[in-house]
Amino acid sequence: MRLSLCYPVLTKGLLQKGRRITGMKKSRVLLAAALASMVFPTGVMAAEAEQQLSITLTAEPEYSVTIPASVAMGNEGTYVDVTASDVKNLPEGKKISVTISGTDKYNDQMLVEAETTPKTSLRYQIISEDGELIETNASTGAVGVGKEVVSFTGNETKQYQIKPVIAGRYEYDVEYTGCIMFGIEVTDAE
Repeated sequence: MRLSLCYPVLTKGLLQKGRRITGMKKSRVLLAAALASMVFPTGVMAAEAEQQLSITLTAEPEYSVTIPASVAMGNEGTYVDVTASDVKNLPEGKKISVTISGTDKYNDQMLVEAETTPKTSLRYQIISEDGELIETNASTGAVGVGKEVVSFTGNETKQYQIKPVIAGRYEYDVEYTGCIMFGIEVTDAE
């Protein structure tokens, strides 16, 4: 804190409101100025503090994940290769996670449809790299969105299995099509 006071400059023949101060009044003004300087010290006390800085720059993770643009399967399904490459700067305790982010069907149902009359559809399942069965099913409330299919901690290739659920009304020798989307992000490793 700094306190600034303005003291009158005391010169030969002091002035007070435009009048000269002489004799006894002069000594009172000097005494008042001296007392004021003792009551309100004008010295500034300053303290110095030191702070050490340490900065560590970390590079953002870099990677490429390759998922096939299309997959063809038969009654038994198929295995799908997913590859992570050019993985750099992945922090310890983190992984690259590939999850289901949606499908092209109503409520993100995992369905493929055929152009038949009437229209027919089949559900499909994904079995993740760690063996989890991922499917959508209205009767059980099962959802696929957000489920992890594969994950990576380096340059590697992993597989998941996709297979149709052959049940209900279906037709042979027609093509069933659909689309599934994946999300890819760096998450905490478990």
